[in-house]
Amino acid sequence: MNTKIIIATHRDRSLLNNEMFLPVQVNAQKSGYTIDPDYIPDNTGDHISEKNFTFNELTALYWAWKNLKDYSVFGLMHYRRYLDVFYKKPLFKKETTDVIDPIDRNNPKLTRLGNIKKTKRIIEKHLEKYDLIVARPAFCSINEVDASVSADYRHNHMAEDWDICMEIIREEFPEYTDSIEKYLDKGNTFYIGNMFIASKKITDEYCEWLFTVLFKAEKRIKISEDPYQQRVIGFLSERLFTLYILHHRFRLKELPILFVQ
Repeated sequence: MNTKIIIATHRDRSLLNNEMFLPVQVNAQKSGYTIDPDYIPDNTGDHISEKNFTFNELTALYWAWKNLKDYSVFGLMHYRRYLDVFYKKPLFKKETTDVIDPIDRNNPKLTRLGNIKKTKRIIEKHLEKYDLIVARPAFCSINEVDASVSADYRHNHMAEDWDICMEIIREEFPEYTDSIEKYLDKGNTFYIGNMFIASKKITDEYCEWLFTVLFKAEKRIKISEDPYQQRVIGFLSERLFTLYILHHRFRLKELPILFVQ
């Protein structure tokens, strides 16, 4: 099983860089600098690097989808956020995240990150039973009151962008209509960060669906002048990932996120 996990990074070094974990520098088309000569810039081959200000880590996902070929298992993580696939049993049973201090080199949580063979075996064992490895879900709320995924997006972002995106899904993929109501309009489960590990088949099918929706949404949405809200496509994609994996009723292995300070 040939596993490739890309680490999306834009300004800091990734803790991991080896034959399995591949750092991809996003926004390489416009940034004008190189984090590390061993990292892959997201503006090589077939790419959308110039869209990073709205697509965020999805420029790394698109690059991998179009340019990485020699793998059977694919993953996406972040330079500060890693799915806890480094331990046979997750260190934390309830929490969604735990914090790693990268300066503390004697921290066993940190030293275990480099054990590729054990990590690979853990991933393979999970994928024998599950379709995807994902982060433990967050649950949406507004002012500490439970809220749906749709309501949460409308509260924190631009409501009209949400409406446009849902309209596109109903137009292009009408079979998702009931799932939009069930998982987004009524459900409050939210899988953050676009982080996952899955087979190449699942990854390819997901990317085909995701970018079909997002490229159409990009053409209809008016990008905000607010720097935070400009990340609209990335924000939408997290909800679309939630919709996609729940709609398909994939078997999910939910793991904590190890967060690097």
